[in-house]
Amino acid sequence: MSVQPALAEPVSLSDALVRGQEASPRIARAKAELKAAEGRATQAGVRPNPTISAEVENFSGTGPYRTFGQTETTVAVSQPFELGGKRRARKAVAAAERELARISLRSAEADLSYDIIVAHAELRAAEDRAVLSQSVLARAVELARIAETLVDVGRDPPLTKLRADALLAEAKAESLKTMAQLMSARQKLALFIGSDDPELSAVRQDILSLPALAADAQSLDERLAAAERDAASARVRQAQAEGVPDITASGGVRNFRESKDTAFIVGVSIPLPVFNRNRGNIDAARAEGEAVEAQLAQARLDTRFSRRDAELMLSAANERVSALSGVGLYQAGEAARVAEIGYQQGKFTLIELIDAQEALTSANLKLIEAELDRARAFAALGRANAQ
Repeated sequence: MSVQPALAEPVSLSDALVRGQEASPRIARAKAELKAAEGRATQAGVRPNPTISAEVENFSGTGPYRTFGQTETTVAVSQPFELGGKRRARKAVAAAERELARISLRSAEADLSYDIIVAHAELRAAEDRAVLSQSVLARAVELARIAETLVDVGRDPPLTKLRADALLAEAKAESLKTMAQLMSARQKLALFIGSDDPELSAVRQDILSLPALAADAQSLDERLAAAERDAASARVRQAQAEGVPDITASGGVRNFRESKDTAFIVGVSIPLPVFNRNRGNIDAARAEGEAVEAQLAQARLDTRFSRRDAELMLSAANERVSALSGVGLYQAGEAARVAEIGYQQGKFTLIELIDAQEALTSANLKLIEAELDRARAFAALGRANAQ
């Protein structure tokens, strides 16, 4: 349909997509998670801090140790040295998680775009239904008036007026229903784009005029699953590296107060991997890697299905829109117009007029639904092809 209600804030799909990205809490969350991942990637490359220690021995005891004359003071610095490639493994995990967060942000943006395209199309359809229901209600009011006149002059039986009044009641109920659907659709799109306009309106736009992504590249869902696989592989290497003991080297100076001599001290310590070799964490990381590998395989299958299904649905919707918006809709409109004139002239019965009007209403509703299905299929195809 081409009739559009006059509302306060007409929003094009392009504007809605831009505003949605700016207002969405899910995008803000994904950006914050990416920033956190970047911080962890920076921290992962930092080496362990050295430790400085001071010790005072041989004082406040008994005999010659009652005073500070026999004290020994030691000042030392110790430095842990990570072995087994821990730092390199830590950096690899952080880099993989940063890439995962980056793709997750892109995935959140693609999901939001899908939701906004569908919500915009649903609002457009709700507005069209509301316009159509008002038109049907106006025809029902006029039909009830004509039926009452014809019954009063004795041309039609009283049953005609009852049937017209029933049709009017149905039209009023349908009008209330479509207005409720319109308010719900407005609220849905408004929440996505951060609008508080109660009269929000969707600008009509040919959905096929939007650019479509090529389907021959790796999908966003596949890239996300591949990033999770890479992160899992990096965690396996990190768990293996953590099973290697680290060395702590220390060096310092010891002062002997009694002789006023000074000596250097050097030490090395290394844990003995007798009880803990990190086997449990290694096994867990490997199992997680197997799980995400299976998830990647499933993502590939899901992508193939979703792409093909969306292409079929879009093709079918295009055919329906073409068929419903052509000669058939024009003929239904002409039939309703001729039937109304003929009924007033006594050439057609009320039932024939009602049938013609309902056929026109049905044709318009089918066209609205076909256009909505086309928008949904286009959104689904765009999401399946998102990269």
